[in-house]
Amino acid sequence: MDIKFILLFVVLIYCGCVNQTQDINSFYNESTMDDHGIGIEINYYLKGQMEFKLITPEIEKVSEPIEQTIFSKGIQVFIYNRDLDTVATIFSDFAIQNKQDNLVEVQKNVILKNAKNEQLNTEKLFWDREKKTIYTDDFVTINTDNEIIMGYGFVTDQSFSTYSLSNITGTIYL
Repeated sequence: MDIKFILLFVVLIYCGCVNQTQDINSFYNESTMDDHGIGIEINYYLKGQMEFKLITPEIEKVSEPIEQTIFSKGIQVFIYNRDLDTVATIFSDFAIQNKQDNLVEVQKNVILKNAKNEQLNTEKLFWDREKKTIYTDDFVTINTDNEIIMGYGFVTDQSFSTYSLSNITGTIYL
């Protein structure tokens, strides 16, 4: 083998593998993302019992300015009872979890369904996982088997089994 070829090969390898320290530092300083995942399914347990399952096409965890988990492509959440029956589902096109408050804010085309096949539609909901409540002050529409209820100021338990509206603006009987 020709010595010039070997020398050229070694020089190319050396030059191709050298990173400038300032380039590496600037990359990490600009990025606030701590973790990123695609096609995620997470099972959450409380005292050994599966409480809910979260499915998302994309997840991003950031720590600055505050610790948050961002679901930029939406979520599907399946909430279970002790027998692992699905008692409620939450679907949305965007969600963000604030770790400090243990609060999940779901936005854009939010659908909440319960075991009685009642469905709530809105643009924003808050899910307090510690208190196991779901609420919003935004406009909501609730579809039941025999009526459609519209209003503002919705509060329910995590299973969406009992709920209240603060300001009902209309009811349509089917």
